[in-house]
Amino acid sequence: MQLKRSLMLLFSLFFIFSSGTFVSSCVYEAVGEDFVIRLGTEDLQADSHLIWTHNESRVYQKRGSNVKINDATIDRYGSLILENIQTKHTGVYKGEVFNKDGKLIKKTEEQICVQEPVPGPTVIVECVEKGVALTCSPEHSGDVEVSWMKNGDKLDTTLAVLHITSSELKSGDTFSCTLSNRISTKSAEDVQPVCSDTGLHATTANEDKEKEEKEETSKDNNKKDDVTGKKLLFGFDFWWMLVILTGGAGLLLILLVICVVCVCRCWRRNKGKAKEEAEFRLVSLMPDHTDQPDVPYMQKSESQRPSKSMRPLPPLPSPRGPPADQPQ
Repeated sequence: MQLKRSLMLLFSLFFIFSSGTFVSSCVYEAVGEDFVIRLGTEDLQADSHLIWTHNESRVYQKRGSNVKINDATIDRYGSLILENIQTKHTGVYKGEVFNKDGKLIKKTEEQICVQEPVPGPTVIVECVEKGVALTCSPEHSGDVEVSWMKNGDKLDTTLAVLHITSSELKSGDTFSCTLSNRISTKSAEDVQPVCSDTGLHATTANEDKEKEEKEETSKDNNKKDDVTGKKLLFGFDFWWMLVILTGGAGLLLILLVICVVCVCRCWRRNKGKAKEEAEFRLVSLMPDHTDQPDVPYMQKSESQRPSKSMRPLPPLPSPRGPPADQPQ
């Protein structure tokens, strides 16, 4: 592993010095991030000549308004925009701006190192002869460093496999490993290796962690069973939703009955008023017979009254003086 790191370092130095320029440091970025290589804060002139290269290969070239190579995104300042960068974007980027006469007026250069975040490690415990072997899993590349912790204290080793003898292992000792690179660091859960020298060597991977995961899984399954065992309506308990819907329907029915009663009363009241108005109009149009005598009564009275021809004559007045003697 040390030989591999040395070869990578020599290759990096050869690549840097072969380009003719020295890049001070590498900018480490995570896969999937966006990155901008600034060229300046002033707008790019319309007649300028802009060139961007990645590891000496041109990715953008523009002279005036004529764009010859357009394999990258450029903003109005001429800065290079890298979106959703991947490991293939690792390398040296160089930007140059020339005026219309071909004179270099601006230049920038930057090296980017794109890395994957480290995975979450797990400590695998294996009982071996006269001790225990701890492995930091999963496997990792040369740019990932390994460190070990025992009872919270860092150990002086960077190997992926840690060997502990039975004499060094005490009851209650805990171990954990950490994976890290330039952009991320992740640690494993603590484990307590328990091994016996009687020949019953157990091979386990984070036994305590697996037990916890199994318990959590069983709890989740029980919760799912409880949820699936209940009848659901619109995502809620069926009976509660039935009570709510029944209460709402009853309230709507009461409101509907009240509205119907009010409408009927208003209709009857309006109908009575219309009838009264019609009778009043009819009475006002009829002639007034209150001052005329009763015709049948007058006819009866006149029929009972004798006519003038049938009335007896009044007696004649007697002459003055003694009445004459009437003959005997």
